[in-house]
Amino acid sequence: MPDDSTLRIRDILDPKRAQLHVAGHSKREILTALVAPIASTHPTIDIGALVEALLEREQTSSTAIADGIAIPHARHSAGDNVVCAFGRNRDGLDFDSIDGTPTRIFFVLVSPETRPKLHLRWLAHLCKLLANPEFRDTLLSADSPEAVIAAIEHAEQAQAQGTRGK
Repeated sequence: MPDDSTLRIRDILDPKRAQLHVAGHSKREILTALVAPIASTHPTIDIGALVEALLEREQTSSTAIADGIAIPHARHSAGDNVVCAFGRNRDGLDFDSIDGTPTRIFFVLVSPETRPKLHLRWLAHLCKLLANPEFRDTLLSADSPEAVIAAIEHAEQAQAQGTRGK
């Protein structure tokens, strides 16, 4: 299993799954929009079943954690690899955030049912990156999916260098 220093979002987030304007009026609509691009790169994933799994997780507690961030996530029986999608809405959407603010940045994380520890590692990795307000601002200002990926890679490199310096 990879350690935290080898987790790279680029390995699980294809630029085709990075959307710069996600819309929707309900969690179901927003999640459907967020996971739709996963079908183009993972045709074996049943999008309807994945949306239901994500909604089921949302019933436990909202994955809109605060500061305009949501990390909808679920374990799913679609192979052995973790899959990620990114979405953004600069104006913000109502996603039942625990701090009551609109959600502007979404990372969807889908992990194999058979690898719960890996799922938790990816969640922790995303949370550490998103704790940085400058990184969140860079994601909000990115003008292309490739710029989103570049911002993520830069944040991961900075985090890795900071970890090594301790």
